[in-house]
Amino acid sequence: MTQVSVQQRWQQLCHAKLLYRFIDVWLRSYGQVMLQNNALSGLIFFTGVLVASLSMNKPEIVCASLIAVICANLMAYIYQLNHKAWQQGIYGFNACLIGIALATFCEQSLYLWSEIVLAACLSVFVTQACSNILQHWYLPCLTLPFILLSWLFLLCIPAFSQLNPSHTVNALTHSSQFNLHTITSGSLLGLAEVFLANSTLAGILFLLGLAINSRKIAIYSVIGSALAVGIALLYGGQMELINLGLYSFNAVLTAITLATFCDKQNLKTVVYILLGIILTVLTQAALMAVLTPYAIPVLTMPFVLVSWLWLLTNQVLNQIDSER
Repeated sequence: MTQVSVQQRWQQLCHAKLLYRFIDVWLRSYGQVMLQNNALSGLIFFTGVLVASLSMNKPEIVCASLIAVICANLMAYIYQLNHKAWQQGIYGFNACLIGIALATFCEQSLYLWSEIVLAACLSVFVTQACSNILQHWYLPCLTLPFILLSWLFLLCIPAFSQLNPSHTVNALTHSSQFNLHTITSGSLLGLAEVFLANSTLAGILFLLGLAINSRKIAIYSVIGSALAVGIALLYGGQMELINLGLYSFNAVLTAITLATFCDKQNLKTVVYILLGIILTVLTQAALMAVLTPYAIPVLTMPFVLVSWLWLLTNQVLNQIDSER
């Protein structure tokens, strides 16, 4: 069977059976983390999360992401929110990231799992509210709900004795040099860190998932990650963070978003996207300096801020071009 016929058969099953439709939404929720409305891409992304969590000996991470996605999509379905958005996995991808983040930064306990379920359910309504506000400027909410709720719950930890921060995630102590291996490794880990995964194999799987849906987006994601590693090396970024891909995952998301929403593909657009990637790296470094004293990770806030700024400016550029 060809890929097209498989997709057609799958769509028929989704149309006929609610269970298959829900599985499709679950997979698309994983795909939407990298803006891919594609169930097959989502399946590959889920496999990448599974591989990464097992390689880190933390299977609770993939379980947390799965539980969060299921809870969020159930909540959106029960409340009969935007059905088209639900089918595309829009209500699930922020919950997916929230589950991964809480399982990564908090110690495993019964309270953690109740926290993940609660945060996933809340993310549906935060997503809807953000979408309603931002549609006035024709902007997507991106991962803003994930950022707001993750920060909220992580900031709550000192006030609640049953929630404890995890001390198992430590930066590497070795250093590296400006060479092809550093850039290649850092770039692949940058792709993996979109799902907070520290696994080169996961990065390769995520890249494959992107390429299946769009080779152009896959290329831009690699360029974004490699450019971010290069900028971090050039300006003397912390080597441990570069080796972990922590300077580049926001740049990956910025590259994917701008390549997706910028309609015209010419030299001016390419330069515009590259500048956005560079600004993302600088914004991340600035936010790290601000948030580190509070033991709060920057998450994907640099990507959201730069993407909004660049998409707003792109609206003006498109209007100028149309008037010529």
